[in-house]
Amino acid sequence: MWNRRFIFLWGGQTLANLGDVFYLVAFISAVYAVTDSVMYTSLIPVINLTAQSAGALTAPFVFRRLSLPQMLVVSQGSKTLFLAAAVLVVPLAEDKGPQLVSALLAVGAAIAFMDGWSNPARNSLVPQVVPRSELMRANGLLATSDQTAFFAGWALGGVLVAWIGSGLVISGTVAAYVVSTLAMVGVAPNEGRERAQPKAEAGNPGLLTGWRFIRTNSMVRFVVTVDAVIGLANAVWIAAIMLPFAVQELEKGEEWWGYINAGYLLGAIMGGILLLAKAQRMQKHLSRWIMAGIIGSAVVTVGFGSSTHPLLALFFSFALGPLYEVHAISKQTLLQQATPEERLPYVLSAKGAVDAMVFGISALVMGALAEWLGTRTVYFLSAGILCVAVLFAWHFRRLQHQHIECEYGSYGSNDHV
Repeated sequence: MWNRRFIFLWGGQTLANLGDVFYLVAFISAVYAVTDSVMYTSLIPVINLTAQSAGALTAPFVFRRLSLPQMLVVSQGSKTLFLAAAVLVVPLAEDKGPQLVSALLAVGAAIAFMDGWSNPARNSLVPQVVPRSELMRANGLLATSDQTAFFAGWALGGVLVAWIGSGLVISGTVAAYVVSTLAMVGVAPNEGRERAQPKAEAGNPGLLTGWRFIRTNSMVRFVVTVDAVIGLANAVWIAAIMLPFAVQELEKGEEWWGYINAGYLLGAIMGGILLLAKAQRMQKHLSRWIMAGIIGSAVVTVGFGSSTHPLLALFFSFALGPLYEVHAISKQTLLQQATPEERLPYVLSAKGAVDAMVFGISALVMGALAEWLGTRTVYFLSAGILCVAVLFAWHFRRLQHQHIECEYGSYGSNDHV
């Protein structure tokens, strides 16, 4: 697993994720300082989610022209240029007021749009740079690094912004992006050994390539469907619901929202580390671990929603972390195994668009239901939705051996049991 290409991919993407959190913290701080408006500040994640979904929808057109390493270089390099523009905009916004806030929001949208390209490209590269037997471990390492970067980024980013200001934090992030872009150059195969860029379909692959494969392949369709259902349930963990839960139900201050978030991230990191140790055994029973992770997540969500003591809620938040990592990484590995390499970028870009749209819609619906029915109720509703995902996983497990023999017998049934 520890070859040159994977090391550059892992290191560069970890640094890029850390930079992503830093610039978001700096943007949120700058916009709030200029506007003194929660509404403007809350627009940042909404705009970013919309832009990332748009990027995922357009990614197939770029896959037709660039190899996956080239796409990572282009997307990360473009993010670097956009963020460099923000270095100029932030001081002007602080001097001239809200007139330039729209420019900051536009820069954030442009960076998120590029993430819609880089995310499917990164995950499509993993099966190309590591042996199939190491897929689970590679996905676990990347996921653990992602969570560690997010945890460290949010904790350290706020301190840095308060200490040196938004402008300097963004400047430092530009430097991190430059290094990450150079690392993406190192992901390319050695000269003369690069694989020919595969075509997703005979003829002219395009926007619908991934969607067609999802529709016709039962295993991939299962993963996309279950992730969409889980996306509906996961919206209860947004700040708009967790913050009122901490204040109203747990009767604690706003800082407890931060503690609960930190608890989840620490649990996810711990789960990723444990998964790395057991990856070889888990990879032989992916559907079993998917079911176990989703069932555990449903039980923990009920426990969290029922909590009346803040320490108990913190425990359930921590427990959710490893359970989520187990089913998320298992689904990712299953999808990579079930999809031919030439189609994987198109499938992941389509799936990314679905995930973003489902989560955005669910966030609006769950927020409205929390306002109407109370925050405890939506956590119970989330657990109920996860039970629907369990039913999908149970049905898939019953039919799995038959599907593997018909469609991917050459991979060996032990890879997916």
